Amino acid sequence: MTTRSLILAVACTLAAGPLAGQGRINPRLAAAQTGKYTAALCPIKAINSKVEKGISALRKAYDAKTPADKEASLGEARTNLVTAITNEAQANNAAAWYYLARVALLRGDPVEADSGFTKAEALVPSCEIDITQYRQNNWAMLANAGIEFQRKGETDSALALFRDASILFRELPHVYSNMGVVFANSNREDSAAVYFTRALEIAERDTALTDDRNAAALNLAVMYSRQNKHVDAIAILRRYLAWKPGDTDARKVLASSFRAAGMADSADALELAMVAEFSKTDLDSLDSQDLMAVGVAAFNAKRYPEAETAFAKAVQRNPWSRDALYNLANTYFAMKNNEKLIEYSSKLLDMEPMNEDALRLLAQGQRGLNREEDVIKTATRLVVMPFTVEITAFHTSDDKAVLTGDAIGREPQDAAGKPLKTAPLTLVVEFLDAGGKVLDTEEITVPVLKKGDKHPIQLTGTGTAIVGWRYRAKV
Repeated sequence: MTTRSLILAVACTLAAGPLAGQGRINPRLAAAQTGKYTAALCPIKAINSKVEKGISALRKAYDAKTPADKEASLGEARTNLVTAITNEAQANNAAAWYYLARVALLRGDPVEADSGFTKAEALVPSCEIDITQYRQNNWAMLANAGIEFQRKGETDSALALFRDASILFRELPHVYSNMGVVFANSNREDSAAVYFTRALEIAERDTALTDDRNAAALNLAVMYSRQNKHVDAIAILRRYLAWKPGDTDARKVLASSFRAAGMADSADALELAMVAEFSKTDLDSLDSQDLMAVGVAAFNAKRYPEAETAFAKAVQRNPWSRDALYNLANTYFAMKNNEKLIEYSSKLLDMEPMNEDALRLLAQGQRGLNREEDVIKTATRLVVMPFTVEITAFHTSDDKAVLTGDAIGREPQDAAGKPLKTAPLTLVVEFLDAGGKVLDTEEITVPVLKKGDKHPIQLTGTGTAIVGWRYRAKV
């Protein structure tokens, strides 16, 4: 699913004085102005020879045979209209501003187009329908082009088009929401929050935009939560849940923000209410994300059998879900079910053999069953590790998956406590389907790390139906 320096450019409203400067030129906007010249569909008149010459040159630009002819006609049109406004007392002539905006569209200048249309409409409000059509049509064209770039991952190009679109038209939330998503996906939560706020303010004014309103509110709350602005997140989520009271994701974020804001009683009450509701629900009817939310809520409420049921179902659906396995293993640790703890921590280690937490969970289960020899073997595995791997994100799409994390340096020792020399180590990462079939394999070499130093891991696996991963040290 925004920093202040990246906030949308604010187009100047042209006053009855000097013209605002020209904006940047957008070739796509210029190229989209096809068709024949049409006069204004509202009662404005030239009443000035320079304005008339400007309109005549604009008409020629539409009919130009070559790009050079078109550019020359547009230059002539703009010069005449600007001269009329600045030198011939036509600053209150709506036709001068309206046709200056039309010239700006053909030149691909969204800032000057916005300025001219703004002044023309202020002078002759009945031009609003005609002007809005120009604004909204070009907004839609630029927005759709931006979305195509966004889908291809070309976010700089997408943002440039979204910004120009938002200069021309500001009465719908979609462009702002898409800008918020771009920034959110690049971990620029402050910028994302700015644009989700704008989208929410617009959508709240129109009852036909309730879905857009809801999406913007939830995304804004998530951004506040990521920034540790939990009081702000709570305020937005309370509004959102008044609109969509049954949204599990929102309630989960709200519970987390309650807890982070020091409102543990509110968090406990909300989580208990969620568990009570879900206990009456057929868990098989929930999707995997909701199952995980049920499990987390039950675990936090210390209702471990219900957490076990939810996490076990999630593991059954996807045996390669690291989060589901990890949560289930921790649930068995809380329940002191050491046999199951050993079983599921071992499954975790099959996926991620160099993870400290998984090794410690295995050792806890072995110790609970008094398997001291096994405890020693597990402890030895832990102390000799040169680094631990912490996977922080796993995102899938139709044809690929991205695994992100860090290798974090340790101080490896032998069984006698003597420091061990280390060397770079290559990890082989396999991307898997639900049946465990390897769909793609990538490698990453982790250098020698000092204790606490991090080496980033980001690997992309290609293939349809990727649902999980595992890694091993290359021998």
